[in-house]
Amino acid sequence: IERILYFLEEEKVELEPEKPIDLYIGILGEEAKAKSFQLVYDLRMAGFIVETDYLDRSVKAQMKYANKIGAKQVIIIGENELKDNKGQLKNMVTGETKEAALNELKEYLR
Repeated sequence: IERILYFLEEEKVELEPEKPIDLYIGILGEEAKAKSFQLVYDLRMAGFIVETDYLDRSVKAQMKYANKIGAKQVIIIGENELKDNKGQLKNMVTGETKEAALNELKEYLR
């Protein structure tokens, strides 16, 4: 990798910076996995950059990871959120949270 980076620098090749993560969808429990994966797919197809947990980590570990990757916003989906079709969308920069309908997340990410 170092050699590749060296030659890119020598040739003055500018790499495009990575785009920030629009949303991190945290998963709490097995029931929420399918819905979370479907939301990730739908939002990616709409042009958003979305990540989720594939490693069955704790909510605390998921939040730490979302912060590490620079996610702009986070929503955790669990049993209650599935039942109500709503979750708490957290802005990771300001710390502000607001209730968001799961089927309308696109509107909150614009």
